[in-house]
Amino acid sequence: MRKWIFETSSRCAWSCFLIGAIVFSGCATTRLTEPAGNASSSSLTARSPDSQVSIQEILAADAEIEPGPHSGVPIEINANVEKWIDYFSLKDRTRFRTFLERGLAYKPLVREILKEHGVPSELYYLAMIESGYVTHARSRASAVGAWQFIRATGKRYGLTANRDLDERRDIVRSTRAAARFLKDLHDEFGSWYLALAAYNAGEGRIRGAIRRGKSNDFWVLVGKRKLPRETMNYVPKFLAAVIIGRNPEKYGFENLKAETFPKLEKAKVPGRVHLKEISARAGLQYEEMKEINPHLIRQTTPRYVTGYEIWVPEGKAEAVEALKKEYVTFKSPEEKPTLRRYASVKHRAVPRTHRVRRGETLIAIAQRYRIQVSDLKRLNRLRSNRIFRGQKLKVASNRGGPKSLKSLLN
Repeated sequence: MRKWIFETSSRCAWSCFLIGAIVFSGCATTRLTEPAGNASSSSLTARSPDSQVSIQEILAADAEIEPGPHSGVPIEINANVEKWIDYFSLKDRTRFRTFLERGLAYKPLVREILKEHGVPSELYYLAMIESGYVTHARSRASAVGAWQFIRATGKRYGLTANRDLDERRDIVRSTRAAARFLKDLHDEFGSWYLALAAYNAGEGRIRGAIRRGKSNDFWVLVGKRKLPRETMNYVPKFLAAVIIGRNPEKYGFENLKAETFPKLEKAKVPGRVHLKEISARAGLQYEEMKEINPHLIRQTTPRYVTGYEIWVPEGKAEAVEALKKEYVTFKSPEEKPTLRRYASVKHRAVPRTHRVRRGETLIAIAQRYRIQVSDLKRLNRLRSNRIFRGQKLKVASNRGGPKSLKSLLN
């Protein structure tokens, strides 16, 4: 019995030493759980030797990617996270490989923007689980773009969405908006896990969950089931994507192929100009211009604006802007010409005379005033259908009713 107590105490001391070393390593914290029994998901008990190896690999990857101290999202491994690691690397392997490869094209750009806004670069993987970096993705809730903004939240962070353009599809503008949004959420909740949960479920739901659960610890709220099911899985999915993304070869994702996304700069061009027109005059590739400006829904700059900033390959902005007076504006086929506004026909005064114009016939004039040809001839005492240019004819409309026409004929 004493021997068992001594061995148990030694194991506990060794576990505490390992956890302390991880916490004070300055790069990432790792929370581990036992899958067996009814242990809480927030337990700090070592799961297996393999988990400990994974922790050390993550810490080493952190140090290699960002050698300096930083405030990142804590990387934790527990049963929920391992479940999603298995799912992405085994069951959903083909699709997740596509996500990894598609995301690699945007990775340098997105990470740079995130760092500029003072948020962890690990949040690059958030767009991966949101949309797989499909810039035109649309959810059932009408969330759009790589970062899946709904219209109201996008508008709050400066993203325009109308018939001409949807800036939620713009990888640069939407990433900047997402960085500001996530920073605001972290400032409110003081936890990256709760910030991610709020990004998924909305700030109001997370405030309510904290109030009902009497805790601001994400894992405690998960244990008490105070969060929506999707949100309870949202953070573990994100952590699984981070862990796989940092060491894809370990999980069987070898020889990832990625297209290169060009470096961009802004160029201001007039409204109503088609990308084909800009490409042809500036000597750019139209397909590339479409790819870097997916937010231009009709591949034209917006109507009703004097100018709009589009993305062009680095070093081409000056040439594009120099030609702005030469661009031919494009008129949308959906756009109707502006018409003069007249009073309603019912309230218009019916003309009493009509001057015959060249080429007009009695039939045409009768149809115009909605009367019978016989009534028109009778009103003007005509014996034949012959009329001449400049002739004045008395006319009357049936809009006044049969009695008004009869009164003129009598």
